[in-house]
Amino acid sequence: MSAQTDVAIRGTRSAGGPGFRQRAGGLARSAALWVIAAILLLLAGIVTVLVRGGENTAPLHYESTGKDGGRAFVEVLRDHGRDVTTTERYPDAAGAVDAGGTVLVYADGYALTEEAMTDLSDRARESGAHLVLIDPQYSVETWTDALLFDALSTGDQQPSTLAPGCSATVPSTAGNVTNPGHGSEYFATVSEPQDSVFCYSADPDDPAPHGMFASVPHGEGTLTVLSQEWLMNDTIQHEGHMSLTAGVLTPADPITYYYPVERDQPRADDDTTPGGNAVWLFPQWAVALLLWSLPVVLVALLVYGRRMGPLAIEPLPVIVPAAETVRGRSALLQRAGGRAEALRDLRAAALVRLGRRLALPPDTPAAEVSARAAAAAGLDPAWTEAVLLTEVPHDDQSLIRIAIDITTIESEVHPL
Repeated sequence: MSAQTDVAIRGTRSAGGPGFRQRAGGLARSAALWVIAAILLLLAGIVTVLVRGGENTAPLHYESTGKDGGRAFVEVLRDHGRDVTTTERYPDAAGAVDAGGTVLVYADGYALTEEAMTDLSDRARESGAHLVLIDPQYSVETWTDALLFDALSTGDQQPSTLAPGCSATVPSTAGNVTNPGHGSEYFATVSEPQDSVFCYSADPDDPAPHGMFASVPHGEGTLTVLSQEWLMNDTIQHEGHMSLTAGVLTPADPITYYYPVERDQPRADDDTTPGGNAVWLFPQWAVALLLWSLPVVLVALLVYGRRMGPLAIEPLPVIVPAAETVRGRSALLQRAGGRAEALRDLRAAALVRLGRRLALPPDTPAAEVSARAAAAAGLDPAWTEAVLLTEVPHDDQSLIRIAIDITTIESEVHPL
């Protein structure tokens, strides 16, 4: 037992044991199953991230290279020196609108909540931003009260080519576009709208201002609607689609293409500020990495928390020599620099011995024991009190000096 105590106290080795290689080999064998499990989890996580982190194939998404994707027109704009930023985050879109730039929004179907449309529309009115909506259809009435979406005829029509049919500069420059044949267009809510543009109408004889292309004043800025068939990868090169798109997206402004996702839009039952739950503001790869790391951490805890071999059996009772305990405690105090703790033990023992020599009761205060010892030995009471009670050791030399002074006091006090 003394050898083991010496190892614990002094950090030395007094007994032999298995070498490093033997211990490492045993550890590897015992942890092999968990290591294999961790590797399998790692591979599964990598595959999951690769599968989920692939190309987004949603219609007109800026990453999609499919026929109905929207990567082509974004890359063409960038190749011609246009500053195009793409995002799925609602706060980014709201910030771009507040900055007064050109914001292209995929507004087809149920891509946006009514609260999100109202919020972006109000922001654009105040900032003077140019909102360009891709196929908002009936939701256009939420964006602005200047337009509505309605059918010119019942049933689908045959696809055809449409001429601008208006004098606006951008459509006139772009020329013809494809008519997908849906039979629905955007109409003005007033008979003679001012500063509005309606082009590419399938029925130019209708006196009401209407067309598949519409641009109306919107507060300090403008709001424009485009058909998504004009921006798809498979059709962007047809007719004047790219020219019309590039002309509508104002060259002087930075362009932000916002492709909305459901997770971070404001809702009627959402008490937080626009942007939704903050957890979903993290990129998708970060969420996947977090989910993958949980089982890995669990496996690591199980591996490192296992007992590395049987418990050591020690016959009881264990007898430890007093001298060995004293040496061990002294070594620990020395390592920790516990001079005050060591001196407290020396003073307590000395006061107990002095009290016995002077025949004082066990509950006698330490100050009285010090005063009685000074009187019995003929020593300076102030010096005796400092040695036995108050002086603080600042280094090893002062600790040794106080210990010697305690021994001196004890040698001068003789039993009564």
